[in-house]
Amino acid sequence: MRISTIQNPIYSGVLILAFCGWAMAEPIRLTLDESDQPVVESKVAPVQHTEPVRPIVSRPFSLSLTADGEPPETTAVRQASAEEPPTPNQDTSVSVRAPEGAKVAHPAANGPLRIYGIHAEKIDNPAALQGTSKFTESASPLKPAAKVQVEASPTLAEEPLSRFSQTPPPSKPVEASSPEAITTQPIEPSTKTTIELEAEAFSVWKIFPGKTPLSQIEKHWGEPTQTRRIDQDKRVRLYELQGEFAKVEIAVEKDQIVSVFLIPTTPLSLEVVEQKFELSRIDPAAVRDSSGRHLGRIYPERGILIPQAAEGGPWEIDRIIVQSPSAESFMIRASNRSPHDFRDRLNDYQLAIAQEPYSAEAWYQTSLILHRMGRDKEAFKAARKATSGVGSSAEHRLHRTLLTVVQGNLASGVHSTQQIAEDVTVASHVRAKAHCQWGDLLQMAGPRKNREAVQHHVKAIEIAAPLVNDTNQQVRRAAKLVLVQAHLALAIDIATGDWEKKEQTINQWLLRSKVYIDDLATNEEATGELHMVWLTKSLMAHSFYDAPFDPGDSVDQILGQYRELLGQTDDPFFHRALEWETGQALSQAVFIEHSRGKHDSALKLADQARTFLRGGLTGREVGIADHLLLGNLYFRAGAICAVQKQDHAAAVNWYELAVKHLSDQTLQSVMLDRRGESLVSMGVSFWTVGNREQGLALTEQGKSLIESAAAQNSGLQKKLIVPLDNLAEMYRELGNTQKSAQYTASAQKIRQLQAGNPISR
Repeated sequence: MRISTIQNPIYSGVLILAFCGWAMAEPIRLTLDESDQPVVESKVAPVQHTEPVRPIVSRPFSLSLTADGEPPETTAVRQASAEEPPTPNQDTSVSVRAPEGAKVAHPAANGPLRIYGIHAEKIDNPAALQGTSKFTESASPLKPAAKVQVEASPTLAEEPLSRFSQTPPPSKPVEASSPEAITTQPIEPSTKTTIELEAEAFSVWKIFPGKTPLSQIEKHWGEPTQTRRIDQDKRVRLYELQGEFAKVEIAVEKDQIVSVFLIPTTPLSLEVVEQKFELSRIDPAAVRDSSGRHLGRIYPERGILIPQAAEGGPWEIDRIIVQSPSAESFMIRASNRSPHDFRDRLNDYQLAIAQEPYSAEAWYQTSLILHRMGRDKEAFKAARKATSGVGSSAEHRLHRTLLTVVQGNLASGVHSTQQIAEDVTVASHVRAKAHCQWGDLLQMAGPRKNREAVQHHVKAIEIAAPLVNDTNQQVRRAAKLVLVQAHLALAIDIATGDWEKKEQTINQWLLRSKVYIDDLATNEEATGELHMVWLTKSLMAHSFYDAPFDPGDSVDQILGQYRELLGQTDDPFFHRALEWETGQALSQAVFIEHSRGKHDSALKLADQARTFLRGGLTGREVGIADHLLLGNLYFRAGAICAVQKQDHAAAVNWYELAVKHLSDQTLQSVMLDRRGESLVSMGVSFWTVGNREQGLALTEQGKSLIESAAAQNSGLQKKLIVPLDNLAEMYRELGNTQKSAQYTASAQKIRQLQAGNPISR
């Protein structure tokens, strides 16, 4: 089973971008002369850059290491203090290190927030072809789930043969009624009439629990050799020397066959068993114990389990277990599939839910994939099913909490995450994950919560570090993923906080996270997506502070990783998610190049990022963080065209893309002043190219947003001066001298207030 790397999305980083990544987004002042033409020497001049207000500390935080320049060795990480923030412990061990020079793949831990709705196409059921129905959900009250028989899935009726099938499709057409005509849809045992059954020679191969009546076995085989009672309603009937089998044990409950245990006279080949049971067109799955040891092979649609042979070759079959199809068998197969195969995994989880409508784990895994696909409304519904289902756990609640934050309820998300993190009855690896998520959510709250975010990311590492050698495969892998996420989060914490020696310490956290990524790829069957996440978080960290960092090598690796992952699956849903995540990564490079003054490179990267993001938008739901990311990316590109290139026509092309995101109603009170300044600057370019109506409207809209922000924080009043001056000039040119005078007077009043009260809170 490959490790699932779908954990916390890069949602925190995207919102951090909203708070910290707008440093270059100052509004543009509009200046006209008496001839109603822009002043030649200052056509579009940015106002003086003002740094955002930072928290005042009594003494600067130091990122110094130990006296000899090395991190401490006594604990996994050093505790944060006023003087010394945490640095990674290089001696924290993982289970097995990659051999020197070994080639490793780099798995992806978390995907960013997703998008939905800006597209012409909508696929309701992500496990189905276009035009098919949504997931079916039981509308009945909560009650114990009754066993249902697996029916052929209409959503997959026209799909091609699964690439995981054990045998290739037949070379010649077959009749639709033939069992061989069925491809990846769930396969039913042949249902024949009683007359047809009696006409054939009855054999062990024709016994199917839940379908074959006990009376038919009694008719053909008579009384059993032995009968053993298990409890009041269940008993086991033993028959000997039936066909190829020395023993046939049939478990019966209330006169219904529930399972069959077969012991062949001599070991059978896998080919014979698959042929007799018609299994060759079913995707099998490996069954493993908690340590990862192989136990056997299961065929979910038939409910047939082939245990690992006690002796001989791996597929010399000496035992066969036949049961009714179960939710667990479909869950096992889904976990065996590649994490990249979104459609096949969703189909397996849907089949599991058909068997057990209240399976918490099936709904949870469904929610994880839908979230990765950016279908967060459906993901939240599935998460609610998981938290109210059979077998619900703290990890399921933690995921639902994250989706609550995605919908804009940060305070509730922090509270719920805190409850899970502080619950000592919760498994350690889940508590570590909760502390990491807690730190991510605090980082979203802005600079005031930076030190608290650091503390919880450190706590996540302290809890997870002792679990990297756990014998339980699931626990061990989860712990290593938390270590990757927490190390990357701390790099961003330090980049966005008030720390010294940022570059040195950030690189230490990034390099240390790479150790765990390599270990996951080498020893835990993780996929290559984590390397993309590492590159994205690295760029994100470097975009938050001034450093001589050239993103060129990272961009090349991102594009190379995209091509490699693209060729590993033909799943269209994964391809869309990958395009979106690649576009996000390239966006971080745009912000770095813009801050470095590399404007041509920034524009080229912005165009590449736009191409990837546009492809990833299909079928995605645009959330708050996504609007901010897209709006900021397109605004940055437009600002380069307007200010550095003095090309307002090109700027307007970018601004038209930015406006619909920065003006979206879902943002409501998010980043009011920053969005307002951006709209004011965009208004200048629209005005300059002759679209005066749009230019005036954007300037008015930007002023209103800044006024709303100033009503909450009087220190933001000074940001109204630029839009007021611009509006005064615009109305003067339009001939409305009365409004022009009003705006001029309002701007002058704010200047006087600022001159009399230079200290702003």
